[in-house]
Amino acid sequence: MAAQADNELLALVDSLQKTDSITFAQLRCGAWRKQRDEQTKQLATYAQSPKPNENWLVTWKVYSLQGEFLQDAEGVYTIKYFDMPLAIEEAVDDMAEGETTTLYAPWYSAFGQQGTSNIKPYTNVRLDVTLKAKE
Repeated sequence: MAAQADNELLALVDSLQKTDSITFAQLRCGAWRKQRDEQTKQLATYAQSPKPNENWLVTWKVYSLQGEFLQDAEGVYTIKYFDMPLAIEEAVDDMAEGETTTLYAPWYSAFGQQGTSNIKPYTNVRLDVTLKAKE
């Protein structure tokens, strides 16, 4: 199942890179992260970034790969405490305060075998993640 999820995401990312001129980098967890534009690179240069065990306000919206809204969340999370989906945890580790990023995540680094009340098990998703503020 993991290989099928990876192939589905790779095909989608490849298509987006060709048709929309968007570049992505693959994270260790298997998710694909949209590369920063120039404005976001500037923000990341001057803004505060999270460190392990700090508490940060993080928001995310979850969409199917077809663009259907599935759920959103907002909360204060402890960095490197792994109380967020792995793809979000890994992306936030490299974000700056105020930054928003888009991830395409396989089920195994998103909501897993159990899913949630709104997300079926084994579902690959798009995540729009914002690192709001240190708490």
